[in-house]
Amino acid sequence: MTQGNGAVVQEQDADQARCGFRRCRQPLPPPGPRGGRPYEFCPDRTWPGGKGCKQLAAAEQALRDALGEEALPATALSDAGEAFSTAAAAVTGPLRTLNDTLDAVTTQLRAEIAAAVEQAEVARQAAAEATQQRDTALARAAEAEHTAEAAVEAARVAEEAQRLAEATAAEAIENRSAAQLAQAKAESATAVITKRAAEATEQAAAQRARVDELTATLAARGEELATRTAERDAAQLALRDSQGQCKTWERLLDTAKRELAAVQEQLREQETRYHDLRTEHETREAESRTHLATVQAESRAQLTAIQAELTTARGQLDTTQLQLTQTKAAHDQVSGLLSRVRQRALAATAEPPTPLRDDLLTILLGDEAPDTAD
Repeated sequence: MTQGNGAVVQEQDADQARCGFRRCRQPLPPPGPRGGRPYEFCPDRTWPGGKGCKQLAAAEQALRDALGEEALPATALSDAGEAFSTAAAAVTGPLRTLNDTLDAVTTQLRAEIAAAVEQAEVARQAAAEATQQRDTALARAAEAEHTAEAAVEAARVAEEAQRLAEATAAEAIENRSAAQLAQAKAESATAVITKRAAEATEQAAAQRARVDELTATLAARGEELATRTAERDAAQLALRDSQGQCKTWERLLDTAKRELAAVQEQLREQETRYHDLRTEHETREAESRTHLATVQAESRAQLTAIQAELTTARGQLDTTQLQLTQTKAAHDQVSGLLSRVRQRALAATAEPPTPLRDDLLTILLGDEAPDTAD
């Protein structure tokens, strides 16, 4: 039973389709559950360089079509395929590394650009806040100046009131003096003058109280003016600080812009370098293809020259064989002739020389020798 199963398995292995690529020849998987066209090459196997069996088989067939079926041995073709795969892998590895490096650099540059843009946005917001603070400080300074102007106007009014009170007091004093002088002239009017003097004194006291009140108001206005002046100075100082901070943020913004420009320039340089490397890779690949085509052309030329030399050698060999055949025939003819001459000479030892000479001439000239028995 086991032997029967083994025979069935061997028969199935023998009947199972294999990969059409000569260097692979691995068993092919069966079609899917829905059926379909059977596989001709391995669907999942990948050779060095990222090539599949179907691609390598197509390249091999193209090379055989270009050079002829027998122009290039299978071993040389395999070696060429391995060399091409090795060269492709050697070129693909650095390119993949370069691509990963460029991706990392691009990611880093994008992160730096995003950070620079964020810093620029923060600087812009800070500049806007500084501008708002500057506007607020300017408004406060304008308000302080307006308050100071109002205080100055109030002080001027108080000074005018003080001058008016002083003038009224002086007038009251003059009136009092006049009343005192009039008392000496008119004693009968003493009560009236005394009453007027008292009224003048009361008016003078009232004016002095008004002057004191205006003086206190002026002092308060002066203190308020000093406070407003201090607030104005503080607002101007805050304005200068805001302007300095605004300039600082503007410098930071300019620095961020320059850094962003530098990063963009570096990114452009990296892109240029990537394009240069890609162009160099394409150039090297084209040179490799050109070199391969040149090698193939040289191989075909050498093969043609060798075939021509082989044809020439065969022609020379045929000529030599023909000459050898002709030489052998001539040798056989000469050997036969010499044998006949020798036989005739041996047969004519007892005869006179004249018949022998005639017979030898006949033999050498190609005629049949006469019968020695005659």
